[in-house]
This record gives sequence, C-alpha cells and structure tokens, in this order.
Amino acid sequence: RERERGRERRRAAGMSGVYIDGQVLGKRLEEICKKAWESSSSSSSSFMAGSDEDGGKKRTVDAVAIITGKSTEELRYMKSIALEMWLFAYELPETLLVILRNRKVHIVTGKTKANLISQAKEVVKSQYGIDMDIHIRAKGTTGEDHFKSVLEEVKKQSGGAEKPLLGVLSKEKHEGTFFETWNACVDKESAAKDLIKADVSAGFASVLSVKSSDEQTNSKKAAYLSSQAMIKYVIPQVETIIDEEKKVKHSTLSSLIEDRLLEPSKLEVRLKRDKVNTCYAPIVQSGGTYDLKITAQSNNEVLKYDTIVVSLGARYASYCSNVSRTMFVDPTKQQEKYYGALLKAHGACMSAMRPGNTLSSAYAAAVESFNESGCPELTKHLANRYIGFGMGLEFKESAFNVTEKNEKKFETGMVFNVSISLSGLRNEDEKSRGEQPEEYAMQVSDTVLVKQQDEPCELLTDVPKSWKDISYILNEDDEDEEEDKENQRGERRRESKVKTEGEVLPAKRSSALRNRPEERAAVDENSEALRREKQEELTRKVNEETLRYLTQSKHADDNDKSKEVKDPVAYPSPVDIPHSSKDGLIKVDQRAETVILPIYGVSVPFHISVIKNVNNSNDNDHSFVRIIFHSPSAMSALRDSVLVQRHIQNAFMKEISFRCTDVRHANRLVQDIKTMRRLVQQRESERLERATLVAQEKLIPGRGRVPTLNDVWIRPTLGGRGKKMTGQLQAHTNGFRYHSPKGERLDVMYGNIKHAFFQPAEKEMICLIHFHLYNDIMVGKKKSKEVQFYTEVMEVVQTLDAGRRNSYDPDEIEDEQRERERRNRVNNEYNNYVKKVQELWEKDHRELNLEFDIPFRELGFPGVPHKSTSFLIPTVYCLVDLIETPFFVLTLSEIAVVNLERVGFGLKNFDMVFVFKDFDREPHRVDAIPSTNVEQVKEWLTSMNLKYYENKMNLVWKPILKTIKEDPEGFIADGGWEFLNMEASAEEDEEEESEEFEPESSESSEEEEDDDESDFDEEDEDEDEEEEEEEEDSEEGKTWEELEAEARRDDRRKGHDDSDEEDRRKRKRRR
Repeated sequence: RERERGRERRRAAGMSGVYIDGQVLGKRLEEICKKAWESSSSSSSSFMAGSDEDGGKKRTVDAVAIITGKSTEELRYMKSIALEMWLFAYELPETLLVILRNRKVHIVTGKTKANLISQAKEVVKSQYGIDMDIHIRAKGTTGEDHFKSVLEEVKKQSGGAEKPLLGVLSKEKHEGTFFETWNACVDKESAAKDLIKADVSAGFASVLSVKSSDEQTNSKKAAYLSSQAMIKYVIPQVETIIDEEKKVKHSTLSSLIEDRLLEPSKLEVRLKRDKVNTCYAPIVQSGGTYDLKITAQSNNEVLKYDTIVVSLGARYASYCSNVSRTMFVDPTKQQEKYYGALLKAHGACMSAMRPGNTLSSAYAAAVESFNESGCPELTKHLANRYIGFGMGLEFKESAFNVTEKNEKKFETGMVFNVSISLSGLRNEDEKSRGEQPEEYAMQVSDTVLVKQQDEPCELLTDVPKSWKDISYILNEDDEDEEEDKENQRGERRRESKVKTEGEVLPAKRSSALRNRPEERAAVDENSEALRREKQEELTRKVNEETLRYLTQSKHADDNDKSKEVKDPVAYPSPVDIPHSSKDGLIKVDQRAETVILPIYGVSVPFHISVIKNVNNSNDNDHSFVRIIFHSPSAMSALRDSVLVQRHIQNAFMKEISFRCTDVRHANRLVQDIKTMRRLVQQRESERLERATLVAQEKLIPGRGRVPTLNDVWIRPTLGGRGKKMTGQLQAHTNGFRYHSPKGERLDVMYGNIKHAFFQPAEKEMICLIHFHLYNDIMVGKKKSKEVQFYTEVMEVVQTLDAGRRNSYDPDEIEDEQRERERRNRVNNEYNNYVKKVQELWEKDHRELNLEFDIPFRELGFPGVPHKSTSFLIPTVYCLVDLIETPFFVLTLSEIAVVNLERVGFGLKNFDMVFVFKDFDREPHRVDAIPSTNVEQVKEWLTSMNLKYYENKMNLVWKPILKTIKEDPEGFIADGGWEFLNMEASAEEDEEEESEEFEPESSESSEEEEDDDESDFDEEDEDEDEEEEEEEEDSEEGKTWEELEAEARRDDRRKGHDDSDEEDRRKRKRRR
C-alpha cells in the first residue's frame, strides 16, 4: 500500500523521478527534535551551549539552522550538505532549514525546490506532528526579508525570560549571496544582543552517527565496491607490474584505479553507475616515501618493488567506505614481525567495538595488543592520533575519532573505518633488507559496522590481508628455496584466480627473480662494457666531424662586417647653440641630448654619448662637479670604443671639473645628466637589438574556428603599465598569435620555431608550452629566443588563522580536491590544444618537421646552468629547464663533446661542460651536479650518442679551442679529443714507468731518467740541467725567483698554469 501511495505521489509531482519521501523526512526531523529537546540531559548535551551573557550556564538551544550555498561540481564533505542528503536524499543548493523547539520547521528556498518539498508537507504534519512553513524566495533576491521573519520566530522560542539561543554550523563556509545574507542577518541580531549563536556540530554528528537499515545497506554496497576493486583490479595489477617489470608511475596507477571504480560493471558489481563515486583519488605509494594521510596524493615516481601501500575509497548514494592494504616484495624478518603485530592490534580494536564501550577502549585495546606482541615501540610510530573514525555521508566524522581520550560510546548501527597506520619504521640491517627502503610504512584500513551487544562488529571490506596474501618473494639465495617459493606463488595465483574470477596472471618470473646480487653485478659490468664500446665508436665519429667542420669554417669567407657607427652631432651649426645671459652656467639641453659647458667664457656643447660618467662632491658650502669623458684609456662600450679608435690620432679631453657655490643646483645638474645618459643608452641598445632582428613573415589569420588556449600568461612579459592580465594563444595558418585584453599582441611564426615543448604540471606549479626560436624576436622591449605560455595550476593561498589545521578537516580535504581537479583540468586543456596544433602542423607544415617535445622528468637531475640551481630535464632533442628564468634550452645535435669535470675526488658535486661544434660559441658549463647522478648522466649521454670524457679538474676552454682552431689537422693527428681522456694517459704513463724500471744499479736508473728527459723539448732539458747543476753545486737555500721559476715549470708539465687557477677562483666567486 505504501508503494502504491508513493507511486501516486510521484505521478502527482511530475518531477520525472525526483521525489522526496515524506515518511523518511518526517522520521528524521523527529529524530533531530528528540535528540535536541526531548531526550535526557546526558544525551542532549551535544545540543547544549553556554555564553558569557548567561553567566556561562549551559542550556539547550531554542532552534537549529542548516543552510547551504551555491552548488559546485567539486566534491565537498560538509555537515550541512550531509544533513540535506540525509533528510531529503538530495542536495538542495541555497536552501535554509530552521527547526524550532515547538516542532515547527521554516524552509527558505527557490520556487522549484519549494514545490518539491511541499509534496511531503502533508505527510510530515499528519504522521509526525511537525509543521513545515515553506518560504519561497523570488528569483534574483537574496531572501533577506524571509530571513528576518524566520529570526523573529526564533526569538519567540525563549518566552522572553532568556535571550534565544540559535544553534548553527559555525565552521562551514559556503559560496553565494544567499549564505552571506543569512550570516549578515544573524550577526546583526547577535550584535544587537537580541540573539545568541552556538555551534551544534557535535549534536548533528551524533544524529548522523547511527545508521538506519537503508543507510547500512548503502554503506555495505560502497564497501563491497571498494573490496572488489582491491581484489579484482589493484592486487592483480600490482602483481602483473612486478612480474613483467613494467615501469608504471604511482599517479598513472591511481588514475587507472579511479577509472575502474567509476565503472562497477567492469568489476562484475551490479550497482547503478550514477550513484557511484570515489571518496578521494586512490593513493599508491612505494620507494621509501610515504604519506599515510587521506589528503595525500600519488606522486609521479615509478612504482618500486619494495613496500607498496595502496588506499582507495568508494561512495554509493553518497555513503563512504575505505580500504587500505600494504604489500611487501622481498620483505625482511622485521617487517614480517611488525606486520603481524599490526594485524593483531587491528583485530583487537575491532573486538572492542561493541555497543556501550567507549571509543578510547578500542584505542587502548590496540596499544595493549602491541605490548603483548612484544612490539611496544610501535605505539610511537602511529602515523595519526587516532586508529579509526566514524564515517557515513561524511568521509570522516571527526567527533567520533577513535583516540585515547574520546569517551563517546559505540552504538549499534555505527559505521567506522579502522585504520592503523605505522610510519617512520626503519630497516636497520642493510645486508638483510636487500631492495627494501631504509625507511618504510605500513597501513591496514577496513570499513566495519557495529552490531548488537553480543555480536562482534561486521567487516564490510573483506579483502585478504594475511602475511601470505600480501608478501612476495622474488630473490632467494638458495635455488631450492626459490623453487618452493615459486610453487607457493603459483598456488597463490591459482587461489587469486578463484577469488577474483579474472584472468590468470602470467607465470613467467621477473628479471628481479633471476638476478641474484652476483648476477646483478655481472649485468652492471656488461652494461658498462657496452657503454665503453659505444663511446669508443663515438670517439672516431666526433673527431671526423670536428675536422670537417673546422676545415670548412677555415676556408669560408667571413662576410660579417661591423655596422658603421656615425659620429654624434650635438648641433648642426654654432647658431643652433642656445645662448642666454647666464653663459657661465652648465646647461643640459634635453632636446639636443647635449651638455653645454662654460670653458674660458665660451659655451662648448658636448653630446651625451661622449660623456662616460659624472659625479659631484661637497666641500663645506661648495660642490665640485666632475665630468669624465670617453678616452683611449677608458674604452668600455662597443660604440664608444669604435669612436675612440676612429679618432685615435686626435687629442682627447679626459675630464673636467667645475666649482659650484649652489650645492642643490649641482646635485640637480648631476642627476639630470645621469638620467639623460641612461635614457640615451637604453634607446641605443634597443635600436641595436632591433637592427640584428631577422624580418619575420606576416601572420595569415586562420579561417573559421582556430585552436585557442585561454587564460594563459606569457614569459618574458610584454611590459607596459598597469596590471598584468592573462590572454589568448591562437594557432593560425602560419603562426601563433598571443593577445591580451589590454591590446598587447605577439606573433610567433611556425618557420621560426626551432623546438616546441609541452610540459604538463606534475611536480610544478605551472603547465606550459615553450618555443625555442631560430631568430630573436622582440618581446616587449627586449629581444628573445625563448617564448613561453603557461597557466598556474595552484592558487597562492595565505592562511589567516594562526592555529594548525587538521589534515582531515573538511575544508582541507576540499582544498586538496579542488587543487587536484584544477591540475587535471589545466593539463587536459593544454594536452587537447597541443594535439590540435600537432595535427595542423602535420597537415599543412610537414616540411618544417615540427613536433612538441615532452620532457622526461624521470631522467632529470639538478644542476646550475646559470646562477641558481635548477632541475634539468632531458627531452628527445634537448636538455631543458623551462621553469626557472632565465630559461635553459640546449640542443643536443649542436654538441661536439661533453666533458665531466671534478669527477673522482670524492666530492659531492661535479661539473659538466658542453663543447659545441661551432667553436666560436663559448662552451656552456652546468655546475654542481650531485655525484650520485654521474652514472645516470653517463647512461643518458651514451643513449643520445654523445661522446663524453671524465676529468679530475676544471679546464679553461678558451685557449684550448683557440689552439684547436689554429691547427685542426694537427689536432686530429695528435689524437683529437682523446687529450681529455685522463684515464688513458694515466695508464700509458704507468706502462712506460713499468717498462723503463730496471733495479740493477743507480747508474742505470740515472740513464733511464736521462732518456725520459729526452722526451721533453730542448727548453725543458736546459732548464732541468740547470736545476740539477744548481742542486749539486749549491748547498744553500733557493731564492724566491728560483722557486717561482720551478713552480712555473711544474705547472707547464701538468698542462695548466697559474692563469688556470685564477680563472677557476674567479668562476667560484661568481658562483
């Protein structure tokens, strides 16, 4: 009969299935009334509050208010939204619900929602005696008039004896004018002392804590979906990754798990897809870095085969669940012991979850279990202050955290997440831990339901967690034991097949299983041998390329001629010089950019470009103005040096000084000259920069709808005044066009693009598209070969409250979720834009061979390419740093050789020098690369077919390249770049010494020494003979001159002199 009446009401509503059950609404409103006003004082304490105005006396609130703001697509855990879902089964945005002590309910909402609620009004009134007064807010209004009338009804509840007490959810913040107007009205009444506010979050938490049979069913369905996702997808995926040695990032696996959770049919779970959602993005962690909080995110590191922690949570009809498991690959005995203690504590906590017991008793049971297991130290490693929390419509009901001091009691129908997390655990024995990280963590979480007094709590997430189900043995010292473990794994996989009813996992063993320590060492030696072999092939190739390039450049005509610089002209003729009655004063003519100086009573003009500097000094009441001119002894700028050299035969005035009695006038005069000089220099530099620019083709606008990327910033900035604004990047027929709302515009032609990069936001704050150009273009007032367009994926937030925020605070979780969604959205927008542009290039500009290059972050390493430390990331064609400015883009095809300097001294860092094929370019140095990355860098250089050498010192490359350019044939005949191979030269020296050493007599050794000395040039022989004669003939100490000469000879033999050391010291000071 009830179903028939329900169908009739739904047909009458005509809301296409949207229906509010009056029975459920009335029952749950009555439950709130009973909890707040009709229960005993002990039960209703959560709806009691006190204030200073009442002398601190606690009393029950007279009314409670629930309000929501504007609707958003983001996942939000807020008690007001949970209460609306609990009462109406829907989230009703911009709706106010005020429940009074006299069992009357005032609802302020829009017309459509008011019509929906009014269908249940009669049932609630007739069966539960609760009168609902629905106030319809007109469209476009804030509802302030309705709020005032509702507050007047609240004031009447106290009877005039006391000020009315209104219970609110004070910690919640919503968006929209509806919420803000209500708060303003309440605050106004409170300021006028006509009303007292009190927070009743704990009271509503107690109302939501006990689940009805329907709520328990929804929680069980959510938990079942989580369990099936873990059993049928997560565990098989992780096992397959380990078996097949796949390299999968944590974030990638997290996305795959989330997609599978949103498709219940793929997990063979029959649940309505529109009611399914995730509580949070699944968390996958390994490799020694663990964050066991729900707000954690899966990073972009590759999954390691050690200790793997996976957490996921599914929602069904907005009811939450959670499950976490830890898997061990080649675990240690200590890990097995600690995990066993964790499981016992987990079971002890669940056993204590019975109606009537306090939440603190469950915590004490877990701690006592650790002591009984012989692992009391694990209590100090608990990652959180709780070992569980209540859950339902809210993922975490903070009022029901299972902590040491929470004295609330378990009740039948409560749903909890039992989560024991241990962090900061250490594997002390390096020999036994193998591939396991030095520091690891463990976490086991399950969703449970509290049953009757004589029944244990029900486990809703039944996922295997015994040691044999979550441990995997890949490396065994004994082959027999290895075969036994392999058989056990085969049986476990067969059992997993029965449990998951999925595909059989591959039976092949991974290379990690085959490679014992000695075998891994052999593999490393083989890879090193292959790398050496490839480097030897590259030696011949790079020498041939160097000779070919130097020979061609030597015979090529250099047609570059310096731009002719005209002499500056102050005035075309003497009649143009301004005269006045005060010719004895220094005058600054801004129009002619000239300074007129009185010399022997005559006004002599000097153009500002011939003035090098001007300053003044004060002496009591006088000031001396000193003007310094460019002269042959003071050449600085390129333009000035050309002018000076052109007129080198003429006489130059180096400086002139004037004495001025007006100190203020002298200061102003010096300031005017300096300002004019700075402006002229700036203008000339801009003109010279523009003179070197290559003329660009004209942009052809695209037809129809062109690919557009909105809300992007540009670097370098276009300059200009006013607030910086984002703009649009459009891809037209032959180039990109960026324009901002301020009218600024920049065109980048496809034909001028040398490299195009797309770097999504992974560990950075921005998602970007970067262009490295062939020729400079003017960006604002400066020329640049680097142009970047980017979008920030995270907002800069400043926390105003001084207190520490809880990691499980709904606002914190909401912020984390919002940041993740924004990051994913921006990355997707850029990815789609790049795909469209790539299709355009392949269709219309195939001859340009343009493609977007994506940096490989896993191959990156820190270094100092300019003045600050950056994270350098290799791409297919380049080595780049696109985050820090100035940008660093190095084209690998332009590099001749790479020299690794300061390697082998046991230092923490080494340097890497890139020598270009064009010897006119100065080699680029990347300093302070951590020595732990040296093997990684070698592997990368070899894979990119780049020849590298190792040195134990820094070299001065300018004289080296000059010597090579002067005699390229001789350079190749002497072995080419092999002079950098210090290992080979050291081995040759050792061989020569071993062959020449014959310990027969002192005379023979002297003869061998003479033979060795014959290898040096005549000058060195003469110097050595003189040195020996001085040592034999003189027993006196050497003079300073002799010691310095000896030091210079030693420096020449070692291949570097004092100038090298000075350059090295200068370079260190610059760093």
